[in-house]
Amino acid sequence: MNKNNAIAFDVAVIGGGIIGVTAAFYLVRRGKTVVLLERDRLARGTTGNSFAWINASSKAAEADYHRLNARGLAEYNLLASEFGEHALGLTACGELSVAPTADQTRHTALRKQWRLLQDLEYPAAWVEGEALSTLEPCIDFDGDYAGLLNSAELSLEAPRFVNFIAGQTSSLGAQILEGRTALSLELGDSGEILGVETSAGTIAAHNVLLAAGPDSAEELARLTGFDGFATRFPVRRSPGLLLTTPDLSPRHLLRRVVYWDETPDLHVLPHFSGGLRMGAEDTDGMVAENDDEAARRAGGEKLLQRARERIAGFPEDLGVDDCHLGLGVRAMPEDGRSIADALPGAEGLYVVATHSGITLAPILGRLMAEFIDSGERPELLTPYALSRFPGFST
Repeated sequence: MNKNNAIAFDVAVIGGGIIGVTAAFYLVRRGKTVVLLERDRLARGTTGNSFAWINASSKAAEADYHRLNARGLAEYNLLASEFGEHALGLTACGELSVAPTADQTRHTALRKQWRLLQDLEYPAAWVEGEALSTLEPCIDFDGDYAGLLNSAELSLEAPRFVNFIAGQTSSLGAQILEGRTALSLELGDSGEILGVETSAGTIAAHNVLLAAGPDSAEELARLTGFDGFATRFPVRRSPGLLLTTPDLSPRHLLRRVVYWDETPDLHVLPHFSGGLRMGAEDTDGMVAENDDEAARRAGGEKLLQRARERIAGFPEDLGVDDCHLGLGVRAMPEDGRSIADALPGAEGLYVVATHSGITLAPILGRLMAEFIDSGERPELLTPYALSRFPGFST
């Protein structure tokens, strides 16, 4: 063990993205001694390349998962009441999903989503006709569209949030170590965790929380020395292409997050910087199949062209080179739902991996802190146990 450590930390958190940092924050607020290890810089990976729409409306088909996401949204509002929206990088913008009424399949699906949200008592409204143009004056609704307005939803400048929460966590006594790679677990004779071997020595810790997102499988294999995790752990990598324009002020072309549910699709978010951030399913597919500079630029051009066609006043001369192209590689559990659990058979080792990391970070951080502190799994986490996957039953 590292002789420089007089006592062991209660928890070592591995991963400096939004979930790892937020979990560390809630752990230290519960009185735990915490060290966070990030191999690069905070919020440089998936967190820094995320669309960053905080929502529960897109999960309406699964009531329990919707409620967890709604709790995530509520947790952001609690943090905003304490620290202020601006400090956290939050924008209370709401979201509008639109579909052509002539597309019977998509229109019916959007209408069904609205009814499900009503049943879940979620603030959602059906909008048609001129009301759409009132909500978003810069969008061309000349075609016949209907929309679903989710007024309570938020957008986030995720790196700003992470760095602010990391500052709060440090001020409460946690150590945050960037440029520190976790290499392996140090175990006692009975298999209990004693610490983490890192690229700069061993750190003593009684518990370890892995929050490595899309790298979860590879990190588990390295930490435990069991290569099978690299292929057996039920999380795959899901790349997504995002384009962020420069600041377009003084024009505010969009007031809300907007999803066009049509072919070709497009989703656009009013970014904290004053620009617009956008993506689409088919451009995600382009980089998934062939992630090179040419594919990214071609995807970026498609996104810009769709924005020109649909948003009045969008700069005609704005090109890919004027914008930031980012590739976010997201964690995708095999069944699409979050994983938040203690690893079966490994006392003191916990793991979180989810596709909805931006929305869920504060609630998963709070619940995992409670889990680690008390040793009792919170009821809200029961559906997200690893035991639902083959080979991970206790």
